[in-house]
Amino acid sequence: MKSILILLHCESNTGYAISPLERTFYEMAMRLTNDDPTRIHFAYPSMQRGPTATLPAEFSQFTLIDARSSDAAHHKAAAEYIERHGIDTVFGFDQPVRRPIYRHFRRAGVRRFIAYWGAPISSLFGPLKLTAKRIEVALSRHGPDHYIFESRGMADTGVLGRGIPRRKTSVVYQGVDTERFHPPEEGADYYAYEQLGIARDRKLFYYAGHMEPRKGVAVIMEAANRLAARRDARDWHIALFGNQPGEERAYLDRLSDAAREHVTFGGYRPDLPLIQRSCYAGMIASTGWDSFPRSGMEIQASGLPLFVSDLPGLNEMVVPGETGYVFRPGDADALAGLMGAILDDPARSRQLSANARRRVVDEFSLPGQIEGLVGVMRDVLR
Repeated sequence: MKSILILLHCESNTGYAISPLERTFYEMAMRLTNDDPTRIHFAYPSMQRGPTATLPAEFSQFTLIDARSSDAAHHKAAAEYIERHGIDTVFGFDQPVRRPIYRHFRRAGVRRFIAYWGAPISSLFGPLKLTAKRIEVALSRHGPDHYIFESRGMADTGVLGRGIPRRKTSVVYQGVDTERFHPPEEGADYYAYEQLGIARDRKLFYYAGHMEPRKGVAVIMEAANRLAARRDARDWHIALFGNQPGEERAYLDRLSDAAREHVTFGGYRPDLPLIQRSCYAGMIASTGWDSFPRSGMEIQASGLPLFVSDLPGLNEMVVPGETGYVFRPGDADALAGLMGAILDDPARSRQLSANARRRVVDEFSLPGQIEGLVGVMRDVLR
């Protein structure tokens, strides 16, 4: 490999889970180039927000490439950049099977094109439509040579939905910084209680993520209603993070008077690693598609049991009964039942907590993710 282009599908400094991935991709590229940053390039559709803060401050090899563009002049400029810098490998984030610009990448000297997917690539299809998709993939001569997915469930959307041959897919799970996300050093931690003004005798259940309908925040609200109705003890509280100002109103309106005093929306905060250490369990109640969200691994790295909807990819985050539990998507009653059960069994909670932390350290560390990506890339680049 001469030089590598990391091709992003979103503008720079997007934040969320993208920024840690950018750093991971950079570390992967450094390994592949024998620690030579002059052979690494990053491309974005827009850089109005400036270079991402997670990349080294001295790194400056950025360019503007919008892979979705159909503009011939843009295609030409992208090809010229690739040819000028001797780029023979493209690592594209969420790049699909076909796009017009791919042909120009190949003509400019790109020999290997790897697509990394952080989301499902397709719905699953029946035999007739899947056959058509497979033919389309076979005829797409300029598209990616290999696809890396963050879970087996997501890989299935490529194989059983988009028609990509299984041999052209790999699974590399996301890693998490287990030194940044960890349980309290010793004893109880009351940081979140102090920050949010919550009584210390309540066990905290934690959610962090988007507030769009598919993420299942409404399910969490209904679970709060059911738990409040069936539980006399005021020994629990739900703290949710990620809401933009005003986004929480529609969800709070779903709560009964009894449940409302047990729910707090905390907005966007930079101190979530500290918040999590004060919590008792985490939950991701998605009802639409989900992937293998980094937040779920951060929750478990912090020593929290995790409850997740039984959706492809998402259900790979836990070992049921050992590190957490899965429940049927949209089943607020089941989620409330899991919350109540773990409140009533602190010893069980402690065991799940220890198992969750251990599994993340052993199987989902950040160095492990980088090692996995480097291994796949070296196989493809042979």
